[in-house]
Order: sequence, then structure tokens, then C-alpha cells
Amino acid sequence: MRLGNVWAGSAYGVNASAEEASLSRTDYLRTFAVVTLILLTYRLILMWMLPLADTTEARYGEIAKLTLTHGFWLMPHIDVDTPFFAKPPLSSWAAAVSMYVFGINEFAARLPSLLASMLTAWLALKFAARYQMQRCWLVLPVLASCPLFFISAGAVMTDAIQMSVVTAALYFSWRCIEPEADGRPRNARRYWRLAFWTMVGIGALCKGLADWALIGMPLFAYAMLERRPLAIFRALFDWAGVLLALCIFIPWYLAAEYANPGFLNYFIVGEHFSRFLIPAWKGDRYGNAHVEPLGTIWLFWAAAILPWLGVFLTRVWQLFRGRVAQLEPLERFLWCAILTPLVFFSFAHNIIWTYGLTAIVPFSVMVARWLDRLPTEKMKWVCIAYTVLSMAAILCYPLILSNVSGNSERDLVAVFHREAPAKAALLYRLKPSYSAAFYGGDEIRYQPLQATLATEDYGSALEVVDNAHLGAGKIYFRGTRHSLVSER
Repeated sequence: MRLGNVWAGSAYGVNASAEEASLSRTDYLRTFAVVTLILLTYRLILMWMLPLADTTEARYGEIAKLTLTHGFWLMPHIDVDTPFFAKPPLSSWAAAVSMYVFGINEFAARLPSLLASMLTAWLALKFAARYQMQRCWLVLPVLASCPLFFISAGAVMTDAIQMSVVTAALYFSWRCIEPEADGRPRNARRYWRLAFWTMVGIGALCKGLADWALIGMPLFAYAMLERRPLAIFRALFDWAGVLLALCIFIPWYLAAEYANPGFLNYFIVGEHFSRFLIPAWKGDRYGNAHVEPLGTIWLFWAAAILPWLGVFLTRVWQLFRGRVAQLEPLERFLWCAILTPLVFFSFAHNIIWTYGLTAIVPFSVMVARWLDRLPTEKMKWVCIAYTVLSMAAILCYPLILSNVSGNSERDLVAVFHREAPAKAALLYRLKPSYSAAFYGGDEIRYQPLQATLATEDYGSALEVVDNAHLGAGKIYFRGTRHSLVSER
């Protein structure tokens, strides 16, 4: 009798322990979800509060504003006299439409990037569902905590839309070539093929050949890894799809070249080949070539996934120690999508920190599966680290605001509007930055410091000078770069 009671008590204790562990895991998962919602709210606050900073955000914000205010819908302009040949117009169109709906402000300019990132997150969920995960939503905290994804999700750049297009193309292509599709008739996958080619066409309007490379390299690597390139090519190729892609982008390219002779040569040859093959390329019309040591992309990647860098290094080590053939097909496909852009950009000098963005999504799916299978005790420590790092990022808001504001002319222009007499000009004695153009608009007049003032052309004015040339006049605003002073 006592033995029976002991046995029953032991069984009850085991069940209680199992239930307690299950509840603890549920609590950790709930914490992941709550902190992720807090990060999304924080991202929205940053989008609303931060000014457009030079040079990237303010440049693309000004391009979108000029598209809307001056009607530069065919060819975006970097100023009223200069067409912008460096990028196709999709991101500028999106930001301009957003400004038309919500007004010319920072949040409206950034909204398309947020919407594109939300679409990307949804596609990551779809990938996770094909990966047979119990909790597909775990990709969301991974994405939210990757610094590169978090920043790009609310910044005025072309990269977030590019990420969504490339991710969609890879997902649609996977639905065409996944092993589960082999037993179905070819026509059963027609819609996935057409969706894939639609993304190819849209990609040409986003970043051109760069999008095609980011779509094609993982597919080529996977086809060679599977040793069935012809079968995968046949699964993806569709004449109707090719025609659909051409109809999406060819009309704009022809019209752009007709209206702006020389555009195709600069964009295709210069931006896609010279930029990467020629160190310190001198042909860049809109900025400076970046000269980074070969392999710098891996440092950018480490910063891009910083909280999950240990997972990446561990998985790469396991990948090269084991046999690739033992991995599931989707895992091999995801590895191709992660590694091919990183390896490709390893041999380029002219790169920037966003070039690993398209690899974030397949990486987040793999990390989410790792989290999904993590023992409860380890899940606790990961949850604590995730929460602490997220709260630390939120507490850094004053520092972020200060640094971004110091790299923008928004506060200077606001002081000008408050202090300047009616109809006064904002006289720049140095070349106005993009943020100055975005916030100052038609009030800006540019006259170099060495030039003689001609105040009769604009009446009264306040000057913007470099901090090294303040002089003895009244200082209305002193920033980290430039100051607003009275006329001398």
C-alpha cells in the first residue's frame, strides 16, 4: 500500500515537474512576444521622432520629395537640375506616394520601408512554415533584434524594398523546386512561377541587376549543390513569366533612356560593374566610392546579426564539420541564400554595411528553428539576454536622438523659422546638405563664403556657416557641424 502511494506520489511529482517546465517555457515564449511588440513600438517612435540624417536618409528623402513636388515621376532627381541615375525609381515612387497621402514628413518618407519589412517578416513566416516548425512566429523576435533589419525597417533607403523583393522571389522559387513539388504536374506550380518572374521584373525597378544577382546566386548555388541544374531551371522557366517580367520593367528603362540619354550606360556599366570591379571608382556622380579591405562584408555581417552571432558561428562550424548532403533540402537552400551574397561581396572593395541585408531573412528562419527546439533551461537564458539587449537599445534613445540630430539640419532650420524675419532667406555659405534641402526647401540660397553678398536679391537673411568660420556675429544656433548666425 505504501509502495503504491510512493509510486503514485513519484508519478505525480514527475507530472508536476513536467507541467512546471512547460509553463516556464510558455512564460519565456510570452516574454519573447511582448518584447518584440515593444521593439516594434520603439521602431515606430524612432520613425516619428528622428530627423532625416545625412547623407543616405536625407538624400533619398529629398529625392522622393522632389518627385512629388516637381513631378519627377519618370526619372528621380537629386536636385531640380540633376537626374538621379544611380537607382531605379521604385523606392522613390513609394516614398513620394506615402508623402502625398500623409504629408511631407519623416514618418511618411520612412513608412514604405516599414511596410516592406513587414512583408518580408510575413515571407519569413511562410518559409518557417515550410520548415515544419511548431512556433513559426519565433522568426519575428530574431528579425527584430538583428540591428541591420531593425535599422532598415524604418529608414529612407532602397534596401528594405530590395530585401522584400528578393525574399519573395526566393520563396516563390522554393515553392517551384521544393521536393514536395516533384510529384505534382508542372501546371500545378504555374502560379508560383509567374509570381517568381513578377518579382524578377519588379526587382529591375528596385535596384536593377543587383536584385537579379541576389536572386540568381542562391538559386545557382542550390542547383549545383543538388546536382540537378537542368531540372531546377525547367521548374522555374516559363515563357509567359519572362514576358511578364519584361513588360514590368522594359517600358520604364526605354522611356528613361529616351528622356535622359546616357542613363543606361551609367546605371548598368557604372553602378553594376565599375563600382565593384574598380577600387576607388571615380565615376560616381552622386557620392564617393567606398574603399574597404576585401572581406569587410563579414565584419558588417557580424554587426548586422550581433545578438545571434554565436548561433551563426556555431552553425557554420557544424555545417563544415558535417556532410552537407545530410541537411534537409530547405536548410541547404537557406544556407545558399545566406552565404552566396556574403561570399560574393567578400571580393568587392566598394561595399556598404547594408549589403548583407537579404541574408538576414534566411538566417532568421534557421535561428528560429534553433529556438523552437531549444531546451527550456537554455531558452530561459536566451530570453533574458534578448530582453536585456532590447531594453538597453531602448534606453539608448537619447544618445541616438543626439547623434542623428547632430548629423541633420532639421534643428537649425527650425531655429531659422522661429528667429528669422518674415521673407528672410536661409543663406548657406557652404554647400547645403541633403537634409538642409529637405527641411529648408525654397528658402535656401547658396553663396560660398568667398563670394560677395548680394542681399538685394533676397532681402534679409541668416547665414549658415561651418563652425570654423563663426566670426563675431550673433549665433542663433550652434550644431555639431554648422551654425546659424547673423549676416556679417
